[in-house]
Amino acid sequence: MFNNVVLIGRLTDKPVLKTFEDGLKVCNVTLAVMRPFKNSVGEYDTDFIPVSLWYTYAINTYQYCDKGDTVCVKGRLVQKKQEINGCNYYFVEIVGERIIFLSSKNKPDIVVDSKEVNDEI
Repeated sequence: MFNNVVLIGRLTDKPVLKTFEDGLKVCNVTLAVMRPFKNSVGEYDTDFIPVSLWYTYAINTYQYCDKGDTVCVKGRLVQKKQEINGCNYYFVEIVGERIIFLSSKNKPDIVVDSKEVNDEI
C-alpha cells in the first residue's frame, strides 16, 4: 500500500497554530492548488485543500509563512468521519510530513535612513 501526496500551492490565510494540553503543536493551513488543465470555459480551476502540519513543521510554518506564500507539501491523505445531526460526513485532508517554503509573496521591505547612509560615506 502507498499513500503519498505532493502539492505545490499558495496559503489562503495566515497559518493557525494550536497547542494541546500535552504540549503537542499542530498548524492548520489551507493550500490553494491550481489544476493543470482548463475547464469548459477555458479557465483553470483551483482546489482548496486542508493541510495539518505537526511538531517542528507546525512551528516553522507558523513563524515563517503568511497568506499568499508558495509552499510544497509532501504528506499523506487521511479521511475523517464526523457525525452531524445523525448524518455521517466524511472529510479528506493532508497530514503534512514535510514542507518546503518556495517563495514569499510579502517580502519585508528594507528601509534605510538616508541620513545614516550619508554619515557613513
